[in-house]
Amino acid sequence: MSLPLNETLTDHLDQWLIPAARQGGVEPPKRESYLFGAPKSIELGDVATSAALSLGKLLKRKPLEVAAEIAAHMALSPLVSSAEPAAPGFVNLRLSPAAYGRVLADAAAEGDHYGETSYGRGRRILLEFVSANPTGPMHVGHLRHAVSGDVLARILSAAGYAVTREFYINDAGNQVQTLGRSFRTRCLQAVGEAAQIEEGMYPGEYLEVLAREFVAEAGLDAAAIRAMPDADIAWEARNRCLVLVRRDLAGLGVEFHNFVSEKALYDNGTVAATVERLKASGATFEKEGAVWLRTTDDGDDQDRVLVKSDGSLTYLVPDLAYHADKFDRGFDGCINMFGADHIGYAARLRSGIKALGHDPSKLEIVTLRLVFLLDEKGERTKGSKRKGDIVEAMEVARDVGMDAARFFLLARSTDSEIEFDLALARQQSDLNPVFKAQYAHARVCSVVAKAREAGFTAAEPSPAAAAHLGHAIERELLLAVAELPRLVERSAAEHAPHHLTRYALGLAELWNRYWSAAKTDDSLRILQPDRPEQTAARLRLAVSVRQALRNSLALLGISAPERLERAVVDDVVE
Repeated sequence: MSLPLNETLTDHLDQWLIPAARQGGVEPPKRESYLFGAPKSIELGDVATSAALSLGKLLKRKPLEVAAEIAAHMALSPLVSSAEPAAPGFVNLRLSPAAYGRVLADAAAEGDHYGETSYGRGRRILLEFVSANPTGPMHVGHLRHAVSGDVLARILSAAGYAVTREFYINDAGNQVQTLGRSFRTRCLQAVGEAAQIEEGMYPGEYLEVLAREFVAEAGLDAAAIRAMPDADIAWEARNRCLVLVRRDLAGLGVEFHNFVSEKALYDNGTVAATVERLKASGATFEKEGAVWLRTTDDGDDQDRVLVKSDGSLTYLVPDLAYHADKFDRGFDGCINMFGADHIGYAARLRSGIKALGHDPSKLEIVTLRLVFLLDEKGERTKGSKRKGDIVEAMEVARDVGMDAARFFLLARSTDSEIEFDLALARQQSDLNPVFKAQYAHARVCSVVAKAREAGFTAAEPSPAAAAHLGHAIERELLLAVAELPRLVERSAAEHAPHHLTRYALGLAELWNRYWSAAKTDDSLRILQPDRPEQTAARLRLAVSVRQALRNSLALLGISAPERLERAVVDDVVE
């Protein structure tokens, strides 16, 4: 597992920067502010840093003078062929064949693990996501949560965290009681009774199916159905709906390590114990016969009731019990993926966690906004009336395919709404971004396969091979391959899976541009029998691009086919 190239360069910079800062009587700027990254233009260099701007301000020196000193130091690195200061205080680097050779070597040596890093240092993270009420199959909103959580877990694991995936089953509230009443009605209908779904009940067609199955399996008649205790029929409905949820999750390729029941937290005394812990913390007070948590001390807009005047508990109490259980299990950090309607919930949750004796900063919240489906006319769909005005997750996945569903749901940041264009997602063309990315991968595979059939082999990854990759677009491809490990770290740190969709699409577009240029520019042709060393180097580049594309798509849970109908490259390799 290699250190990302930009961090290796920054390590070299730190050998000069940290002593220079301390000799000037200041602390160095935060490393994140001057990591090497892409310059404004590839014509300026391969990578650049703005370290001189930060350090110059701290030292009260002209940034351009500091940049000149940084450039002189960076020029000493074997990974750098040239270093130039640029106004107002940038340092632009041209990388050496040794740097590019290292990129080729890392991609070759690490294979399907290329992009993984030790950034997380094995810290234990509990990621809670989906946590849908067990009242029916998953809908398209849950689909975004499931896909985003699954990919964030993959990214965190690739970045060196030990991730536990958890689904919290909200099965102790009013929604389960409502489910029970709805299910009883559907059971009565299943045996021929004229029962009616009332206002506020769950009207979905799925309950009719579940009710028919239950009645047939148990051999129930109307009298037996009516005689069932409310709690029993509600629990039966809950269990059957949870089977639907688990089925949908499996169909979406989303796995969980744990399913935690809210009701179980009541039954095992965790909820009651949490109330007593909160009271003993000194963070509660009584008013109007109720017990309140003083959340305004921690930035909430108002204090929150824990125990109502009638002795019943608010939803906040079992949620705090669950989070106390999370931290009591010894996790280094917890991440919750919440819907947009829970944005205001974070402050009170952190306040309660603090009162329970845990560090509230260890709880991080990822907010996911709504998904709107666009029909063939580009209009937002309103769901299916016969299914209770919902669009089921698996309905969408089956319609457009799981790969397209994942890519489209991951294309934007989680805090942005998504308009999911169903018609576009179905297309097998370059207008469809997931098809474009997969097509590029298949195109690279085809180039490599045809080259091998013709007797060509890829060069051993080395500075000597990299020295034959001198075109600007080849440098861009190498830099894009080198970017994957750093991007995995960034995506993990920011909890932002969309960076990877953009990376995969960007790398695909870059390869397609290279491939297209090779059709018209003889100097860029990949296979040139009269130039065996250059051909071998370009094949090594192609193999590295293929690996980076494959690995980025794998992190997204998207397939990387080696063959697609349009992946024809004869005019390039002949």
